[in-house]
Amino acid sequence: METFLVVGLGNPGSRYANTRHNAGTDFVHMLCEKYDVELKEKKKYKAFIGKFLLKDLEVILSIPSLFMNQSGKSVAPTVKGENIKLKNLLVVHDDLDLPPGVSKLKFSGGDGGHNGLKDIMQSLSGKKDFKRLRIGIGHPGDTKKVNSFVVKKGSSSERKNKLIAMHNALEVFELVVFDDWEKALTQLHSKK
Repeated sequence: METFLVVGLGNPGSRYANTRHNAGTDFVHMLCEKYDVELKEKKKYKAFIGKFLLKDLEVILSIPSLFMNQSGKSVAPTVKGENIKLKNLLVVHDDLDLPPGVSKLKFSGGDGGHNGLKDIMQSLSGKKDFKRLRIGIGHPGDTKKVNSFVVKKGSSSERKNKLIAMHNALEVFELVVFDDWEKALTQLHSKK
């Protein structure tokens, strides 16, 4: 049986709950709710893990218990320990280059300045051929303000738009899992 791993990036602790930077963990929580999955701490993976079956595929949901810039120290052991093929890895993260309300899929490529992605790629020996779900959080306009911007919750309209983006991504989730990539891209990227 093949296994598909979904990792939601964010920072641990209640202080960071529902902040812009935790869009990835928020999406994994949404998946937990939809598929009735309970996350439990798995210390050897440095993550909270939950599993469920989707047709004939095992899906693992993971939220690293480490800070964003250490995400690879959770993802790499999970990939190895669960024998995940990189094509079956989806990393969900916030994206400053997309406005709130927009989510985009991407396969492979660079880290786009995202420290969580950078650490994952380093921990995977430079490999970057995995799927990403980018959830737009907007940009503060000044690069000096980025660090404080990402750890705030955002305005009520931003939070509403983030939820819309995540719901749109949820609609194509099973297409992504079952590798109907082009259909998932077309459907998600045509959302306004």
